[in-house]
This record gives sequence, structure tokens and C-alpha cells, in this order.
Amino acid sequence: MLVTVLCGLVTLVAPTAAMSQAACGAGGIVFKSKELKVDADGAPNSYLVNGNGLSYTCDGVTAVGSTPKTDPDGWQYKCRAAWKKAVATGDYSKVRIFGFSKDKNNKPIVQKDGDPLPGKAFITETSVPVPDGPVGTQRHWVDANEIPYVVLSDRFVRSYGVKDGDIAVIYRPATGKFAYAVYGDGGDLGEASVRLHQDIGNNPLVNNGGVMRAKSGIADKTRNGPVAIVTVVFPGKTTHPTVDAKKWREEIAAEGKTQFEQWGGVRKLVECAR
Repeated sequence: MLVTVLCGLVTLVAPTAAMSQAACGAGGIVFKSKELKVDADGAPNSYLVNGNGLSYTCDGVTAVGSTPKTDPDGWQYKCRAAWKKAVATGDYSKVRIFGFSKDKNNKPIVQKDGDPLPGKAFITETSVPVPDGPVGTQRHWVDANEIPYVVLSDRFVRSYGVKDGDIAVIYRPATGKFAYAVYGDGGDLGEASVRLHQDIGNNPLVNNGGVMRAKSGIADKTRNGPVAIVTVVFPGKTTHPTVDAKKWREEIAAEGKTQFEQWGGVRKLVECAR
């Protein structure tokens, strides 16, 4: 994805990105996206061993040599087949696991005693760790159910010096709602945690054949076309990730409000959405 900056405004040149016609000034890095997908990584129930978690198993796994970008028509079939064989044989060498923890033999690590779902779910990871959560446990990763976080690409993080837990603000012009968040996971721009979707007025959970999946994203439209989601990231304005979700959310709200108001507040946010 190509990212360019104009006076502090990031313009995303991609099929799912909206172009901006105005600069939003300095103080924050602003980008727009035509949709806001759901990221459940870090949620204890994201990847269940039986496949019935908030995420599909193949959201965090691909067959070796096949990805959504290189093999758009066949990757899902190949992933399901490779995963089924791996589970049956115990040989995981033909799958690439990136959504949850794995050992030195590429075998997925299941949650243990002391984790939220021992024996029932894999330990799902995020790009941002939680320092006071013990390594090797689910608590070491940002919980998508509890923490409002945005997903940022590696290139974005490197280009703008974003640190773990840096503050962000997300605005949904179609409803006039905005919410404070943090950088909590890596991936494609235009994704946010379950909790952030809820904070911005969207129910991201959908019942799919009796299984609750985190798949109901935001793609607002009017007769004039898509209505973009606006995200403002404040590099270097950092919170302190902690397993105490309530405490971290309170810090996100307080620091978010401070940075947002110093940047220009609601009036500037509305201007950037035009």
C-alpha cells in the first residue's frame, strides 16, 4: 500500500482507501479508509482449537506457498486442507502460522492453566506485547475484546516512529461518533479491535451458523458513495500497556482526550473528514 503525506495528512493509494482533498495540519498523522475491518487478535477466544472462535483458523494460517495476495482464488481451500492434514498428522511443516503462538517445531501452542481458556484455544498474539503479562501466556498480548486498538502496517510504524501503545482517534462521519484508541497490532490499515468497533457504535459480532464471529466491519455509504473512516495517530504520545484492562482504558481515554484537544478537537476532525 502506497502512503504519502501532505502537511500531516496521509493519503492511502489503494482500492480500499479514500483520497483526501485537504490537508489537516501537523500534530497527528491522519489517514482515511473506505472500510474498517475487525481484528480479534489478542482476544482469548479468537482462535479456538475446534475452529469456532471469533476468527476463522485460516485468518491466522496459510498453506505454505499460498497466500490471499499470491493465490486469491485458491488459498482458502489450500489452507483448510493443509490445516486438516497438520492436525491429523501432527506435522505442521506445511502451514504458516502467524495469528497465534507456535513452538520451535511450528506446532500451535494451546492456552494452559492460568490462561482464560485452557485447552480450548490457542494463544493468539498481537504485534504489541503487554509487558506485565507473563511471556508464554495469553495475558502477554493485547486483548481485542477489552482494549480499543487500531491496526497499523509495519511501513506506517517505521515511517512515522509509532511506538507500542501510542494514542489514536477514530472518527465515523456517518454517525458522528469518535473513540480513543492505541496502536495495538500490525497488519493492513483500516482494521480495528472488537472493543474499538463497539466504542465507535458498531457491533462487530455476527452469528454464523451458531458460531459468533468477529466479522461485521464498517463500510458506510450514501447515495454519493462511500463515507470514509478517519484515523488520527499521535506518534510518541504513548500509554502504558498493562494486563489491567480497566486501568489501561482509563489512561487511553485521558491521554486520548488531551492529545485530541491539543491537535484541534472535533472541529478539526470534521474538517479532515470532508
